[in-house]
Amino acid sequence: MARTSSSKAKRIKAGSSPSAEALEALMRQAVAHHHAGRYSTAAKGYREVLTAAPDHAAALSSLAMIESRGGRHQRAIHLLQRAVAADDSNPGHYMNLGAVLAAAARVDDAAKAYQRAIHLQPNYADPYYNLGDLHLRAGRPDAAVEVFAACEAARGRDYLALAYRVHALRDAGRDDEAHWLLDYERYLMGHDFDAPEGYADLAAFNAALAEHVSTHPTLRGGILSTENGKHTAELLDQPPAVMRALEASIHRGVRAYMDALPDDPEHPAVKFRPQRYRLSSWGVVMNDRGHERAHVHPNGWLSGVLYLELPAVIDDPDRHPEGWLEFGRPTAALGFQRPPELRHARPGYGRMWLFPSFFYHGTVPFRSQQRRICIAFDVEPAP
Repeated sequence: MARTSSSKAKRIKAGSSPSAEALEALMRQAVAHHHAGRYSTAAKGYREVLTAAPDHAAALSSLAMIESRGGRHQRAIHLLQRAVAADDSNPGHYMNLGAVLAAAARVDDAAKAYQRAIHLQPNYADPYYNLGDLHLRAGRPDAAVEVFAACEAARGRDYLALAYRVHALRDAGRDDEAHWLLDYERYLMGHDFDAPEGYADLAAFNAALAEHVSTHPTLRGGILSTENGKHTAELLDQPPAVMRALEASIHRGVRAYMDALPDDPEHPAVKFRPQRYRLSSWGVVMNDRGHERAHVHPNGWLSGVLYLELPAVIDDPDRHPEGWLEFGRPTAALGFQRPPELRHARPGYGRMWLFPSFFYHGTVPFRSQQRRICIAFDVEPAP
């Protein structure tokens, strides 16, 4: 899952040729090309910087990542070794070095680089994630559990590290610990809601919401984890009346969820229950073969989804669980070895499903010419 870091350039001393300001401008331009995926142009810019300032650590580090992307790992390692020699205090350079060493199958050296990055900046999450992944791929799930737990201890509420730790526990055969964290019976809850005042019935309310989502100006394809479908931006930014009515229903569902939480203060869903929160919401329109890839919501404490239009296949017993909500399948980006234990929740009108945001979830692909429209939301802790 090679996460990497791109570092900011240091100032070059005045009197250089070209000037420090010119080199900084060239570096900013190269970074912009890099972020836009124009790798050859970015590499040319980094090399220009290095011609004038051979020990420019950020240019060395960033150029190394382009070289590694092209499969030139040894060249990239050499550049990164120069970067850390020039600036031994930057955890981002060690992060990049670890990613390239891992790509070159130098697992032990990669682990040392990630550990150095963590030592330099203990609350820097990415080296923990990559180090844990190294352990998983090497068949050391207990070591991965320790790394993810250390990340949580250093950062407080880190729901990515927690989600990774849950599935590392499963890989390690520590099923009791994993099931305590991923307890669907206690923490996956359905909340039923009715049409609010002003709507003849639930069908009319859903139709108004579906029209709002399907015509929203931000509806776009190719976003986040949505496959064969489209995804809106924030729906609660200056919401129309229909969304304000839904927002009130969601708040009631959240309060009901909070009231039903078990007395288990060490469980993350209880431990991190926010005193104050804000809602974030978005809509998804799926077509034939549509689905959501497995993901979590790191910014949320609680997540939920409700349904506005559903294809008939949802209710066909011969095709279950096409189009259903799926839990327990971890990201394919990490090297988990054990087959997942899946739980499915059936979509239905007038019911929202709520669950801790660190639960891996997605949807099962479906075949239909009918649309599947839903609104999802997160409960995010507020200061």
